Amino acid sequence: MVTHDIKNHKFKIESLKGLSCLEYDLTGHVFTVLHTIVPAALAGKGLAAQLAEAAYSWAVKNRYTVRSDCTYMTAWMKRHER
Repeated sequence: MVTHDIKNHKFKIESLKGLSCLEYDLTGHVFTVLHTIVPAALAGKGLAAQLAEAAYSWAVKNRYTVRSDCTYMTAWMKRHER
């Protein structure tokens, strides 16, 4: 389950195998994804996609312009035509 740590600008999925997270920056009305990090033991399980969807949905719901400095998020946005 994805949780949102607003104070530290992170979306997180915690498990026994490690912490997956998406870190972002807020400047004005711009939501910029900085990094998406998934431990190797959890790679290929769709966790990065869950984080990307949660972050994007939250940003749009709160009327932010979404930008990405993260290669994963940039590719995710192109795949989903966003």
